[in-house]
Amino acid sequence: MDSRVVLFCFLGILIGNTATAYENIALNKSAWQQYPYPRRPWGADKAVDGRYSDRSAVGGQCTISDNSQKTATWRVDLGDVHRIHHITIYTRTDNLPWDASNGYTARFLGFSVYVSNSTNKDDGILCFKDTMYTRSTIPNNVTIECVKNGRYVIYYNDRLPLVLYPEEYSYYSFSELCELEVYGCPIPELYGENCNIPCPQNCQERHCNIVDGTCLGCVEGYRGSRCEKKCDNNSYGLECNLTCGNCSNREQCDHVNGSCPHGCDKGAQGDKCREACPFGRHGKNCVEFCTQNCRGGCNRFTGACESGCNPGWKGKFCENECDGNTFGLNCNQKCGVCLNKEQCHHLNGTCPNGCDRGYQGTSCTQACQGGRYGYNCQDMCSINCKDPMNCDPVSGHCSACFHGWYGRECKERCGYCRGNEQCHHVTGSCSGLCEPGYSGDQCLDSVFSQHIANQRAMIKLMRKFLAFKLRRGQMRENGTSPTDF
Repeated sequence: MDSRVVLFCFLGILIGNTATAYENIALNKSAWQQYPYPRRPWGADKAVDGRYSDRSAVGGQCTISDNSQKTATWRVDLGDVHRIHHITIYTRTDNLPWDASNGYTARFLGFSVYVSNSTNKDDGILCFKDTMYTRSTIPNNVTIECVKNGRYVIYYNDRLPLVLYPEEYSYYSFSELCELEVYGCPIPELYGENCNIPCPQNCQERHCNIVDGTCLGCVEGYRGSRCEKKCDNNSYGLECNLTCGNCSNREQCDHVNGSCPHGCDKGAQGDKCREACPFGRHGKNCVEFCTQNCRGGCNRFTGACESGCNPGWKGKFCENECDGNTFGLNCNQKCGVCLNKEQCHHLNGTCPNGCDRGYQGTSCTQACQGGRYGYNCQDMCSINCKDPMNCDPVSGHCSACFHGWYGRECKERCGYCRGNEQCHHVTGSCSGLCEPGYSGDQCLDSVFSQHIANQRAMIKLMRKFLAFKLRRGQMRENGTSPTDF
C-alpha cells in the first residue's frame, strides 16, 4: 500500500489529531470538470461546497460527469499557490453499502490526483495513482498526504482504448465526487500544525515546507535548508549558483549581488567584474583603448587584435589599409572594375572615379544591362540592334542588326540590294545583284548619279584645258615659255 494514502472509515474518523489543524483551502473555490452531465444540477462546484451528507445523485451534493466518456478530469482552482498538506476525497456511493456489490466502486478504481501551477495535470506533480485497489478494498473516503505547493488540484481517471485495465474496472471513466477537500495553510508565509509559525526570513517568497519549515528555495545570497548561511566560495545570488567575477586579488564578491568591493583584475570591468573588456578597451578595469581598427575588441591584456580587423584594415594591430585591388573584411574581397584599374576604397569597395567600360554601380561589379554600355553604362545601345537591350556592354557592338542596317553598332543603312535582300551585317555588301539603277559592292552608287558625275568631270576637264590654252597664248605674247598641260 502507498504510504502516502491513509484511509478514512465510512464514518469519517480522522487519521490523526494533527490533521484537524489545517484548513480546507478548497472550500467554495472555483471548480471545473471535463464532461458535465447535461441538464442536471451536478456541476463541478458541488465537490467544493462543503456538503456531502447525501452521496447520491438525487441529493444534489455531488458532481457527476457525463456517461460514456473515456477520460474524466475535475479540478479546483485555489486562487493562488498554496502549501498543501493532505487531500481528502468523498466519492459517490448512492448511500448504499460500500462493498464489491456497489457498482460505483468500479468507477472509482484507477484514479489519480495531481497538484499543478497550471490547469494541465502534466505540468504538475502526481500525488497519488491507484494501482492496487479492488472493488472490495477501495475506500469511499480517501485521504492522500501530499506535501506540495500548487494552485490547482486535479482529479483524473481514464479508460483509454487499446489499454488493458483490470477486469473489475468500469468500461467508461467518471468523476463522481461528493467532496474534495484540500488541507493546508491559508496564509502562505506560515507553517506548522496550527499554521502559526512564520517561515524563515530568507525563504524565497517566504515559502517553506508546511510541516517542518524548511525553505523551498532561498532568496539571493543565502543557502541551507533554512536559508541561514551566506553564499561563499566565490559564489553569490539565487541558490548561490552564480560565480563571482574577476575581483581584485580574487577576493569574495558580495554574497547577494556579486559586486566586487575593490574593483576588477586585468581584462575585466563592471561592478561584478564579470564582463570582459568591450571593443576598444583593455587592461585593468578596461581603462586603456585598443587600436580603433580592431574587430571585436583587442586582447584584453596586450591590446593585439586577435579577433581580426575591421573591414578595410590589416596587420597585427590593424594599422594598414587594404591594397592590391582588395577591400573589406580581412581584405579578402576583390575590387570591381574601377576606371583605369585603380584601387577601390579599402572599406566599402566603391570606385572613387567611376567604372571602366562595361560596368556600373558604386562598386563597379554590375555588368551593363538594359540596353546600356560604355563607361558607367552611360551609353545606349543602338535602336537598330536586333536585340537593342543586349549589345556588347564594353563596345556597344550589336550581335545582329535589324533588316536594312549594318555595322558594329548597326548605325549604317544598307544599300539597294536586289529584292530587298539584307546586306552583310559588318561590311554592308550585298551578296547578290543591286536594284536597277544602282551599283557597287554595297549597291549605293546610282547609275544616273554616276552619269551626271562623269559629265561634270568632262566639263571640268574642258574648262581646265581652255584655261591652259588661254594662259599659253598669253605667255607667248609675253615671251615666256609655257608649261605643259
